[in-house]
Amino acid sequence: MLAETKALKAQYEHYFLREYRFRYWLLVVDNHFFNRYYFFLEKQKQGTQLLHSHELLALEHDPEKYQQVLKELKQFSQLRIQYRNTHQLVHPTKDIKNDRVHGHS
Repeated sequence: MLAETKALKAQYEHYFLREYRFRYWLLVVDNHFFNRYYFFLEKQKQGTQLLHSHELLALEHDPEKYQQVLKELKQFSQLRIQYRNTHQLVHPTKDIKNDRVHGHS
């Protein structure tokens, strides 16, 4: 097992609390701006929109090491994995066009 995978597993076990009525999944981001792969543990309480995201590992942009870490991650976790790429950014909400409280008009 790679040292990076050991660090990832330690963080995973620290944040994966298996809380009642929470949904958990993994998020892997290929970040081209910082030239790294990021691994996150995401959780959401049932019936809410609020997401909690915990960074598990920031890995240098080495495709071979990334594939090895991902393979080892799948051996100890059965959580669903979402993949994102900074070339295809996600815009989660509508643009604010009118907000008189904060000075947007």
